[in-house]
Amino acid sequence: MGHSLIPERMLVISPNLAATIGLEDAIMLQALNDGGQPQDVDWLAINKVALRKWLPFWDDNEIKRILKSLADKGIVHFNSPPFGQSEQLFFSFEAKAPASARQSKTQQAYKESQQQHKSPIPANWQPDHETLRYIDETLGIPKRYAKMQMQDFIFHYQSQGTLAASWSTMFIRWVNKRNKDDQNNPVVFQGDSSRKQNMDQTWQPETVTLEILVKAGVDQNFIQDCVSEFILFWMEKGVAHNTWNTKFVAWVRRQWARFSSSLAHPTDPTPMQEGWQPAEDVYDILHMANIDKTFAQSLVQEFVLYWRDSRQLHTSWNSKFLQHTKHLWSKRLSGQSTGSATSQRDYAANTSIEERVKDLSWADGL
Repeated sequence: MGHSLIPERMLVISPNLAATIGLEDAIMLQALNDGGQPQDVDWLAINKVALRKWLPFWDDNEIKRILKSLADKGIVHFNSPPFGQSEQLFFSFEAKAPASARQSKTQQAYKESQQQHKSPIPANWQPDHETLRYIDETLGIPKRYAKMQMQDFIFHYQSQGTLAASWSTMFIRWVNKRNKDDQNNPVVFQGDSSRKQNMDQTWQPETVTLEILVKAGVDQNFIQDCVSEFILFWMEKGVAHNTWNTKFVAWVRRQWARFSSSLAHPTDPTPMQEGWQPAEDVYDILHMANIDKTFAQSLVQEFVLYWRDSRQLHTSWNSKFLQHTKHLWSKRLSGQSTGSATSQRDYAANTSIEERVKDLSWADGL
């Protein structure tokens, strides 16, 4: 087999964009979009050597001329010396002042061209070597830290149904933001301990950890109900870590993201119906908390009975049942002794329906 005539990454150009702003400008714009890496919340950056590699068919004077053309049109905004005078070129696609009709037209054409190439994040997505190298060498964030963010990153954008043209760029921004959040809260992410510790029943999340989750919009009762299940899971694992608070934030965020996207959408209040069953999304969230389906199903009958007798109305019986199950699980764990069995099934097996029905402290929750 002969050598490929297209051995390098292709620049995909929108015909509509090229017709609107010109072929050269469209090529440059696509190169900046594909090669630019987040520097902070406002600016992207591309190394001058990298830009030359993207555009080997132009010399420096041509690159400088086309960049100026994009700036003059108001399509790209620069925050660095002209190309060639510094190692990094800092730029943004966001207008810093109201755009003219011409600017609006070209920016809209660019957005439309980008939309055509957007796709959802695959469940098995992983950052490539260049992405991890950029995170490590340019942003100064260890690759190990970046890899720890992958599961949370994938689940978040899957649950939101987000489309993106470059998941590598999205991941870099995600890791950079998480790292800055962590740096701003050293008690949680650097102060757990320099020595690995096993999980024990006395563990509680730090105050700063709770503040981070509350600021992220997570309900406080939801957070508290996650503590006991988190403790049990890691006690059963029997492994030691020095970042329990970090792991707890990720644990709660994953569950809350799924809860928010699937269950936290109020509707008109309705009474409990005979034969009601939780949605599969409820079981999925409980599975994320390592509360198995058998345990949850054992609570359905008494849950339906209580709320039918109460004749109360609620906007989401699924949310109510999720809270009920997590609360009873939390109560069971907080009351167990060190030597007690640690299986989720034990609680349902060792307590009667009468005992569980009498525990109505959950009834006035969400």
